[in-house]
Amino acid sequence: MLLSYHNVRTNTMVDGVDRKSYILDLLQNDKPVSVRELALEFNVSEMTIRRDLDELQRQGLAVRTHGGAVPTGKLRFLQTGLPTYGSSAIKSKIGEAAARLAQPGQTVVIDTGTTALEVARHLRQDAGITVATTSLYVAQELFNTQVDVLILGGFLRREFPRVYGPLTEKLLEDIHIDILFIGCDGASSEGGFYSNDLHVSSLERSMIRIADRVVVVTESSKFGRRAFSRYASVDQVSAVVTDNGLSSTDRNNLAERGVEVTIVDG
Repeated sequence: MLLSYHNVRTNTMVDGVDRKSYILDLLQNDKPVSVRELALEFNVSEMTIRRDLDELQRQGLAVRTHGGAVPTGKLRFLQTGLPTYGSSAIKSKIGEAAARLAQPGQTVVIDTGTTALEVARHLRQDAGITVATTSLYVAQELFNTQVDVLILGGFLRREFPRVYGPLTEKLLEDIHIDILFIGCDGASSEGGFYSNDLHVSSLERSMIRIADRVVVVTESSKFGRRAFSRYASVDQVSAVVTDNGLSSTDRNNLAERGVEVTIVDG
């Protein structure tokens, strides 16, 4: 039998997030897990457990085996770094489309945020791409892959697994990047792109200064929403990858300013 999860059966409302969290607890104790035993323990189908394990493997937190999974040794605290920021099918599609913009041999910066994280998840791993990032979540996603990763130093934020500060900005002065993939908290097709955090905006402006191309990855719902601090004007952005909820007015405004707009199905 598994660890003492018999109490889980008394609560039939355990959702997928909690279920995967329990599975991760087992893996972090260096215990392989069995699809059959987990299905019995949680009173769900084996197919449901297989999907859970496939998702954990996609996140780099488990290695699938015949009939189950084994631990990878990655840091669990990073897995809980975004407890209230779920991904979505739209973000995944945006990330996949944006990742195709990175060419073999290029050096890219991937900023923090769940949509930017999807870019990291969809990068080609056989193309000699180097990724610089301030996101520990991005670093974990690319750990033990063929992608070379440069983690920029600085202060570690308490509320989000990323580094920031004057040291981080100083380090950026000495590197050159081909593409910056960056998210936003708000966007205007006339006014530019915004962040809710002044410290983050300062860092993002430093990233923009060293990038040949700036690609904003964001859901269309961010357009028309103004956040606290603008980090880029429209003219500073090369491309926007978003979903088909973007209005024709916003699309035309961006195109008129020379911004390449890529639309994915929502």
